[in-house]
Amino acid sequence: MRCALLAPPLAAALLAAGCARAAPRAEVPGPVVLVSIDTLRADRLPAYGYAHGATPHVDALRRDAVLHAAVFSHCPLTLPSHASMLTGLLPAAHGVRNNLGYRLDTSLHATLPGLLRARGYATGAAVSAYVLRGASGLREPFDFYDEPAAGGSSALGEAQRAGAETVSRALGWVESVRARPFFLFVHLYEPHAPHEGGYDAEVMRADAAVGELVAGLRRLGLYDAALLVLTSDHGEGLGDHGEDEHGILLYRETLQVPLLIKLPHGQRKGETLRRTAGLVDLLPTVGARLGLALPEAVRGRDLLHDGAASAVAAETYYPRIHLGWSELRSLRDERYYYVAGPRPELYDWARDPGETTDVAGSAPAVARAMQAALDAQAAGFTPPSRATAEERERLQALGYLAGGVEAPPGGDLPNPRDRIHLRARLKEALAFTREGRDARAVEALRALLAEDPRLFDAQVELAAALARLGRVDEALAAYAAAARTSPSMAGSLAVSTARLHLERGDPARARAHAEQALASDPGPAHEVLARAALATGDLPRADSEARAAAADPALALPAAVVLAEVRSRRGDAAGGLALLDEARARHAGAAVPSVQFVRGDLLARLGRHAEAEAAFRAEIAAFPGNARAYASLAIVSALQGRPLAESRALLETMQRARPGNETALLAAKTLDFIGDAPGAAGWRRRAGALEGAR
Repeated sequence: MRCALLAPPLAAALLAAGCARAAPRAEVPGPVVLVSIDTLRADRLPAYGYAHGATPHVDALRRDAVLHAAVFSHCPLTLPSHASMLTGLLPAAHGVRNNLGYRLDTSLHATLPGLLRARGYATGAAVSAYVLRGASGLREPFDFYDEPAAGGSSALGEAQRAGAETVSRALGWVESVRARPFFLFVHLYEPHAPHEGGYDAEVMRADAAVGELVAGLRRLGLYDAALLVLTSDHGEGLGDHGEDEHGILLYRETLQVPLLIKLPHGQRKGETLRRTAGLVDLLPTVGARLGLALPEAVRGRDLLHDGAASAVAAETYYPRIHLGWSELRSLRDERYYYVAGPRPELYDWARDPGETTDVAGSAPAVARAMQAALDAQAAGFTPPSRATAEERERLQALGYLAGGVEAPPGGDLPNPRDRIHLRARLKEALAFTREGRDARAVEALRALLAEDPRLFDAQVELAAALARLGRVDEALAAYAAAARTSPSMAGSLAVSTARLHLERGDPARARAHAEQALASDPGPAHEVLARAALATGDLPRADSEARAAAADPALALPAAVVLAEVRSRRGDAAGGLALLDEARARHAGAAVPSVQFVRGDLLARLGRHAEAEAAFRAEIAAFPGNARAYASLAIVSALQGRPLAESRALLETMQRARPGNETALLAAKTLDFIGDAPGAAGWRRRAGALEGAR
């Protein structure tokens, strides 16, 4: 690496860290274990002076370890930060700038597990969240890579798991390789939102998992000889500077992380090092203990040997990618902290650790020098690639924004610090959708978009809430607005748009939109194409498209619904029912729209009206907005000789559950079918009034 000194001394210190390569030392004979506790603020650990938490297992490890008092992340996001941790490179160098739309290329960038595997180590990892999915590129240098499995009871259940389970799987692998040198990476996720308890309670749960890991290593006789590192990828805002979680702002609360390095056989136990360091220093520090020859591109230094000061750079492109706001970059030395953005900020963090008083105006020379040091680094930005529907859904379940906003040509982007309050309001609106309060969510999202019309995720959530309320035309308009905000994301909206056109009775438009999504989201696109074919009576195509959708395991049950309907249309209701019940048995517990509705329809065709009624009621209980289930239940009620008033009451309930003129027209058709001409005429008048009121 070229090491020409720049004019600002601080820039020279920053670059020097990437040039110095310590001489190799003797190899550590025992195992190497890296534990990362996601979203763990250093100042929320008793080992770092916190008075309110209880982390006895981390405390015990601290007594055996060297504690580094001032270590900082280079990005307040899980995947980019772990990529820096494992490669010793800043995000601009390894290329991973966000949790979504980027992949670490380990064929280009050496990693700690890759270097150790080349030395004959077994390499294993057990991670607790989808953010570190193996497909992100992290799996390649590991012999064993264990992550949360698909098939959970919810998107959240598929996206994360308890630390105790992760530790159990990690120790199972350790038992299989204990006779040879090994590297183990364990990732715990408890402090990350969404929480089962408060933040401190989740830190305590992570501490318990650390205790289980250490106990397991002791039981196997491996702890004493181990080089064990405990750290985190980033912290958590917890309301400081207006950010509850992380990813948008760059302040100490989201960047300072713990770092404990327990050396073999009690070496240097209990020491404390106070000089400023970054997570890129982890690879050189561990590598020096193992005698590894590191690539020249590696940033950082051996923290246990090199006493020189260094500056720590950080960045976040999350606000630019997901919100259309400006990215932020920062630099920290032993005294000052500089944030480069639309309105640069400077803090004397040695005297003002909370970074509350901006001193850029009183120390302009320092601000200029730090900006020059940042300018000297390569910071080119490559936009994220398109994410799949599965990736977006699972990251949204973990609380991340999963949409994208394309910066308008020309003009400056808004300062995230000035708009951070909007993120809290978006979070509140999303909570309304999770609680089933879609009407309230629509109000909140429209108010939010009035203040910032380019919030892509707000536009998409508004469209989804409107769709659930049966306000189909408004939902289509919201999806169109989202596509205009971010044209590159139009394909990701195509399936949702296609479903709405199908609901409006326009299979041709549904087909056109679904075909746009075949490349990016093939499974969902094939499912919609199957339903569109079914709507036009094209049974061969409906059959083939449903079978194509079933190639995606997550869509096996929805595809079975279509295949069952195809059989029914061909006069084989019994065969359709058998096919559907077999699929339900294979996917027990899965909540999929229309499964019970179609099952009820098949039972009704077979004359099993009481069972059909139970199926329709089950559909309504699970999916109250399914208007067809109410209509079919009204028909089955009449077929069983119940009073006409019961069917009429069911249709009134249907209209309340899914208000709109389309629902009123369905009520009219239902009453026509059961011979209630006056009731049908009344519903047609109501449908006309609703249409005129739009």
